[in-house]
Amino acid sequence: KAENFGVVATLVMHWRDPKLAFDPETVQDRYQIFEGDAFSAEMSRRGLTWPQYTIINQQGNRWVQNRLVVVRPDGEAFYLERFSTTLQAPDFDFRNFPFDVQKFYIRIDLLAPEWMFSLREIEGYSEVGEKLGEEEWVVTNFETSFGRGSILQSPVPRFNFEFRAKRHVEYYFFRILLPLTVGCSLIGLGIGA
Repeated sequence: KAENFGVVATLVMHWRDPKLAFDPETVQDRYQIFEGDAFSAEMSRRGLTWPQYTIINQQGNRWVQNRLVVVRPDGEAFYLERFSTTLQAPDFDFRNFPFDVQKFYIRIDLLAPEWMFSLREIEGYSEVGEKLGEEEWVVTNFETSFGRGSILQSPVPRFNFEFRAKRHVEYYFFRILLPLTVGCSLIGLGIGA
């Protein structure tokens, strides 16, 4: 009824910027690793732009469990972030409850304009986890798409992750309908308090 849902997600980005290139002989492992906010601080120090993002339907804080950026000598960068947050789900339709199928979205906009970065899917990466932690839902399918968002009236690249879920009818039968029926029957027999 709050029209939101919790997410534990991993976001991966991959891009190449020649300005990130370095001489591999100057680094011990031949690539640079930045943890936490160190990469963002380094990009600010060097005056460079990178594909920072915002989750459009996020409510409140995003709790980052891990953030790692690996940069290769040619300027190829890999960004990995594992996080949890609560997302809005304003498109819920409860008219067929508890037999409803709902759409859930994760909408991510880059903060940089379209001409700086474009988005495309990393093949085979997007998925829904097998264990969602919700005994009342079954995920039926998911899809990804790309579009256009707007920040300060400027077009920005958008990534959409949509999944559909239907309710476990058994969950409602055994947790709500059956206890209600038994309770009403007991009251009808005069056994209830």
